[in-house]
Amino acid sequence: MKLRIIAALAGMGMLAGCMQPIGTPGGSSFYECSQGTRLRVDYRDRGAIVRVNDSQTIVMRAAASLQGESYEGLAGQRLQRNGSSVQWNTAARTAPETCRQIAVPR
Repeated sequence: MKLRIIAALAGMGMLAGCMQPIGTPGGSSFYECSQGTRLRVDYRDRGAIVRVNDSQTIVMRAAASLQGESYEGLAGQRLQRNGSSVQWNTAARTAPETCRQIAVPR
């Protein structure tokens, strides 16, 4: 378990150096969710980095999906992307939040 955490943190550090400024191709996508959660998502090859409410950062890996793109975190978080909207679910929630993409963070 400790090795997974160390690997995830190392991956975050490497990806942080590759991040582009907001508003450029490959930059961040921002979402507002139905229950007030705000997400900043950086989609990467075979994964995504999700920042929840400007505090918690979650490194997610791509997961099998029948529709759209799906990502999973180590603690059971799930992000399902379909066009410009996403469904966000954490291990603590019983039902996912519906999130819509916004142009800039508020």
